Amino acid sequence: MDMDDLVGRITTFVKRSGPIQGNRLSEKFSDVAPIQLWRACYVSRQIRIRNCARYYLRYDVTRDNVLRLSPSILRDFLTFSLIYLPDQSVMAVEDGTIMANKFRNISLRKLSRARQALLALQPELRAEINAHCVVFLSGDIAYFLAHDTPRQHKTLDVPILGSDIDLVIVTNNEADPEIIAAAENELLKIKRQFLLSPSIREELDFIVKPVDRMIEQLAYGDIHEKIASKILYESYFLMGRVDVYESLMKNLEMRGTRALIEQDFEIALSERKNTIRKILSLSADESVKDPEVASLFFASQERLEFQ
Repeated sequence: MDMDDLVGRITTFVKRSGPIQGNRLSEKFSDVAPIQLWRACYVSRQIRIRNCARYYLRYDVTRDNVLRLSPSILRDFLTFSLIYLPDQSVMAVEDGTIMANKFRNISLRKLSRARQALLALQPELRAEINAHCVVFLSGDIAYFLAHDTPRQHKTLDVPILGSDIDLVIVTNNEADPEIIAAAENELLKIKRQFLLSPSIREELDFIVKPVDRMIEQLAYGDIHEKIASKILYESYFLMGRVDVYESLMKNLEMRGTRALIEQDFEIALSERKNTIRKILSLSADESVKDPEVASLFFASQERLEFQ
């Protein structure tokens, strides 16, 4: 399809619809490839895009340097962007605020589910966690960017709502291994309940690790250490020992890990900008065939479990 014709179609539609979220626009233009629709909106001087996402670092084993930003360029466009015309600016500001609040509310709901899971533990298990552990949350919930896009759980084949709830439980050296193991077993049962309950349908992921292991991972060497370090870097404190949490954050700073993560973010941001320039300079078909474009434009198909 001729680019000018596509821009004209989009402009006519948005003039009638008002500011519209990217995924809804894509649904209305189902005959147009998403990368072509994205490109038409970005090259046009008649169309504006308002974004409400905040980018954060991700690691992708399909890339040579394993660095990428989340959300992907396409996810950013479809889920976190409003497409509008210049004379719709006031409406776009209002609708953008509403959209940003929607993701914040979803994040708060998922955060509440995390607390619900912890409070559902037996009193003696909660007491052990409060006395000898710290629990923190990470991922897009920590950035208040959680979404509810439905997907199927691969093992149980049930629908679940968008973003995972990722918890890390770090134990100090005085924690009782048997009680901690019992807490893990309880959380596994709660995880299953969350997945199977029609009123919840949330994916609760968690990992338990000793504090010495967490500190070792701040070396930020292999991919698993990078993931563990970044999870701490972006974390949201939920429960347990504040002093243990503060000690971990201090180690993140003193070992230079925070600086390395922020340096990698700048690299990933630069690569993203270069990829956007490349897409705009190539045809849609040429862009899709470019491995650099494909790896940053589309969401990653591989996910490393945090360790």
